Amino acid sequence: MTDATPLGHTESAENAHAATEQQQAAGIAERTLQMARERLAALDDMPTADHVAVFDELHQELSTVLNGLEKDDSPRGG
Repeated sequence: MTDATPLGHTESAENAHAATEQQQAAGIAERTLQMARERLAALDDMPTADHVAVFDELHQELSTVLNGLEKDDSPRGG
């Protein structure tokens, strides 16, 4: 059963690659959330009329990141 060894190595490599991708996605998500928190905290120093623009920008940025993470998480080859 020498054919099982390369398959096992391939599965291990795929699992390691998937784990690395998950770690990268988690890092992107954490950095994005931290940035959003900082920008929301800065609203205290801004006129209320400017808040809507910040909310709209954050919504767009968060949506973009989430869509990117969903694409990265989608099944491959199907």
